[in-house]
Amino acid sequence: MSAFDPDSFLAQTVEQANDTKVIPCPAGEFTGYIKDLKVSTGQKDGNTWAALNPVWVIDNEEVRKLLDRDEVTVKQSVFLDLTEHGTLDMGKGKNVGLGRLREALDLNQPGQPFSFTMLTGRPAKLTVSHRVQGEDIYADIKMVAKL
Repeated sequence: MSAFDPDSFLAQTVEQANDTKVIPCPAGEFTGYIKDLKVSTGQKDGNTWAALNPVWVIDNEEVRKLLDRDEVTVKQSVFLDLTEHGTLDMGKGKNVGLGRLREALDLNQPGQPFSFTMLTGRPAKLTVSHRVQGEDIYADIKMVAKL
């Protein structure tokens, strides 16, 4: 492992241009597992919203070779229904996306304790789709199913 020196790093000179486009994971079905969990929040019309954003690792050697990466990740967004107290709303018809994710990972049984950290490392079958935004193409997790 080499030592990183911030001053030397900032003083370096390069002649190559950097890429300006990310090559997305191909669309299709793959196996993968959750590497990391992130939560995004915000305000809309005076109400707080939240989304769970699992970061999935695509476990496919052909995809890693195609993209020339050691690890290929794709983010999923699951919007969350919250109570007025900022907790997860467990009411009927609430948090269906989270319920589907938990079901695919065998974590959605009545009476079975659940915490979000239990999602990490769990494998599933993933459907990756593409989303076009302007000139850029992004990969998204469209569906998660049991292996």
